[in-house]
Amino acid sequence: MPAPGAPYAGPMPAVLRLVTVPYDSARHRVGLGAAPAAWLAAGAEERLAGGAVSTVEVVCPPDLGELAASFAVAREVAREVRAAWDAGASPVVLAGNCGTSLGVVAGLPARTGLLWLDAHGDLNLPSTTTSGYVDGMCLSAITGRCWEALVATVPGFVPVPDERVVLVGAHALDPAEERLLAGAGIEHLTVDRIRAGQAQPVLDALADRVDRLHVHVDLDVLDTSAGRANRWATPGGLQPDEVVGLVRGAAGRLPLASLTLASWDPALDDDGRVREAGLALLEIAAELLAR
Repeated sequence: MPAPGAPYAGPMPAVLRLVTVPYDSARHRVGLGAAPAAWLAAGAEERLAGGAVSTVEVVCPPDLGELAASFAVAREVAREVRAAWDAGASPVVLAGNCGTSLGVVAGLPARTGLLWLDAHGDLNLPSTTTSGYVDGMCLSAITGRCWEALVATVPGFVPVPDERVVLVGAHALDPAEERLLAGAGIEHLTVDRIRAGQAQPVLDALADRVDRLHVHVDLDVLDTSAGRANRWATPGGLQPDEVVGLVRGAAGRLPLASLTLASWDPALDDDGRVREAGLALLEIAAELLAR
């Protein structure tokens, strides 16, 4: 793996690598960690069959606490993503937690932008969190705001500058996150701004600062009227067709390097609508990644 931040001169991806990450914090295959197996059982590989696809599962040491497990997962994801890219494959990651995308961006070449779709900001800090939930700090870690010693253990990781990040659809922000966003360079593309037609100018500006795009989708970005993704889902989010339109619009402006689907709890998706929205997004991603 090249040194962190080094230019990447490897092949451009032509096929797909499906990376499954069956962890919910330190828990294996329960809660959000049950999602990857449920995605596979529902036909995720078939939805990606528009391109050649191979599947690999991330395995981490057992008996780790939440913080240690979060970064152990990120380290393994970074290795798998870089191995996929070096082999000419675009990574598609089915994850439990959002923090998995820290490993994804570490495994991708420099100047990769980040489109972060989430009901939440994931911008808490150890000094501001009231829940102590590590995943609620993952975008802060990705942008270099916390856990500096731990993120340095992730192969290839370099903090993503604010100007290369667009937070999309976040509508359940903590007061501390609102204050942070007000003073940060992260573009916040709200639901109202999307519906007012402001997405494309934001994506155009992002395209001037990055060479490719990683799309991270926490499925609680969907409004609860479209289904219940997890226990943190709240009203006020996007509809599935709006998510699809945004991803298509982004891929029309920038090459799509990778996609992560995260934070789906199959046990709470009683009618399967979130599952179907996610599978449809995988099918579209296969088309876009193959371009």
